[in-house]
This record gives sequence, C-alpha cells and structure tokens, in this order.
Amino acid sequence: STLSQQQQHQQQHDFDPIDFLNQHYHTEQQLVHALPALRTAISTRLTNLDDTLSTTLRHQAALAPTLATDVLHARHAVLQLATRIAQVRDQAQKSEVAVLEITRDMKRLDYAKRHLQRTITALKRLHMLLHAAEQLRMAAMVTSGQPIP
Repeated sequence: STLSQQQQHQQQHDFDPIDFLNQHYHTEQQLVHALPALRTAISTRLTNLDDTLSTTLRHQAALAPTLATDVLHARHAVLQLATRIAQVRDQAQKSEVAVLEITRDMKRLDYAKRHLQRTITALKRLHMLLHAAEQLRMAAMVTSGQPIP
C-alpha cells in the first residue's frame, strides 16, 4: 500500500500536462472539441472531492469530543495499570523478603532440631549408664554381701 502511494506520488510529481494532451489529442481541433467535457469532468471531480473532504471534516469534528474522552479514559487506564504494576512489584518484593525470612527460620529450626535430637540421645545414654551403674551396684551388693560405700 505504501509502495503504491509512493508510486502515485512520483507519477503525480512527474506529470507533464503538455505530454498528456499530446498523447490523448492529436490535433488542436480534437482538444478544442474535448475541452467542455474535460472542464465538466474536472469540475465534477473537484466538487466530489470538496464534498468528501467537507463530510470527512464534519465527521471528524463530531468525533472529536468522543476521541478526547476516549484518550482521557485510556490515560486513566494506563495510570491505573502503572499503579497496579507498582503494587504487584511491591507485593512481590515483600513476598521475597518473607520467603527469605521463612527459609532462615526453617534453617534455624532444623539446626535446633538436630541439636535437640543429639541432646535427647545423650540423655538416653546417660540414663542407660546410670541404670547400668545402679544394676552393677546392686549386683555387687548381692554377691559380696557387703555394703557398697
């Protein structure tokens, strides 16, 4: 479409009216005879172009308020969208911070759990050791019959 418009513009720019008349009218008599029809055709074409241009301008003028409100609505929508994007970005940053804090807390709890398990295991072994020592003391008392100090 743009190429054909460029070609039309080039053709209009290169248009030579004398060449056009010489190609279409071989004698002066033919040209004089065709002039009233050409004048009428050109006049009709100009009138049609004027009417079309006038109608288009009126239509465009009628649409101007609607277009202005549409532009205002579009600007408002863009501002709302920008605000919403900022809110989502802020919420995403807050969520990221929360995830990091939760992860840090989970690591701490895991570390505490590991130490608690080791402490419980040590206490169980200590309890078993004390129980074994008590049993040894009882066994020593039974066999020797002497009190153990």
